[in-house]
Amino acid sequence: MAMLAWLFGFIGGLCMVMGIITVTEAAPAIGEEYTWYFWFTLSMVLLLISIAFALGRGGGGGYE
Repeated sequence: MAMLAWLFGFIGGLCMVMGIITVTEAAPAIGEEYTWYFWFTLSMVLLLISIAFALGRGGGGGYE
């Protein structure tokens, strides 16, 4: 689970960088539908998934 958390966090960070590049217009746009809002939303979702994987790596167990 820790590796999945790292992977989703890394991809989320890359999406955030793409959003910043799109906002500053440092590179030509990939497509019309890939706006800064798309990149930041995708980044937010991936980073939340990363946090869930990082916190959910417990050993299971019940409510004893």
